[in-house]
Amino acid sequence: MIREKGTKGKAVLLWTAALMTAGCVAGMQDKMTVYASQRRLPEPLVERAAEGTAGTETEGGGEGAETPLTPEELEQERKIDEYFDGTVFVGDSIMLGFRNYAMKRQDTFLSRMQFLAAGSYSANNALWDLGNAESVHPVYQGQPRYVWDSIAMTGSNKVFIMLGMNDLNVTGLEGTLEKYGELIGKIKESSPDAEIHIMSMTYILKGKEVGKLENDTIREYNKMLEEMAEKNGWGFVNVADAIADENGDLAAEYCSDEFAHQNPAAYDIWVSVLRDYAKGQLGLAAAE
Repeated sequence: MIREKGTKGKAVLLWTAALMTAGCVAGMQDKMTVYASQRRLPEPLVERAAEGTAGTETEGGGEGAETPLTPEELEQERKIDEYFDGTVFVGDSIMLGFRNYAMKRQDTFLSRMQFLAAGSYSANNALWDLGNAESVHPVYQGQPRYVWDSIAMTGSNKVFIMLGMNDLNVTGLEGTLEKYGELIGKIKESSPDAEIHIMSMTYILKGKEVGKLENDTIREYNKMLEEMAEKNGWGFVNVADAIADENGDLAAEYCSDEFAHQNPAAYDIWVSVLRDYAKGQLGLAAAE
């Protein structure tokens, strides 16, 4: 994910190895989605929810007894699922990991999403010319394209963006925010009716800092993103804190590469955060 010229050392080796895994599906373009109202998403719960039941501990029934969802609960879940119709998720290899996760759960709301993600993608290089030998652009319909052109081609009406991890050591906080705003401006030019929803940058493991890529700076960056979103009337989704430990670092249980990439348990949490966010956007009751 870190792709700045001249970068050396352990972090790059870890990142390169992770990208080899995440990038193996970079040329695929599928719709995908997920289902969950819980912080975790065990497969049996997905199946029961699809059938209109949810596992609970009931009096006399024991752990795992099934309680039918009420019609009101089913209707709320249906509305949340539909919220993700016409969505596209943009990002780097962290987002590629979410796409891989979603591809395995096509019988859930994740199948309603589209993804435009690429390893080493950033707010900065998203603006590079397509002909640049070092440019990184997500593939759509078989070829790399400017993401704003791809978004317009998808016809998406909601754009969720997570970028910045590859930028902080290149353009710093202010420069990264400026590039982010410029990128969103181009998206709005091509898709003026599309809603913009910024997702927070997630943290890294404690002790794995690389220059400005460290968690206090990431927290400051996320605060700046949230302020930019509020100023412009865009949404902001805080995924980072949901998968952080008590010290505010990426929780080790959610890390897949001893650096910053995440495992399915982390993406289970993403699902819960996104569904709770959708509830708020729809004006539905908040999750317990």
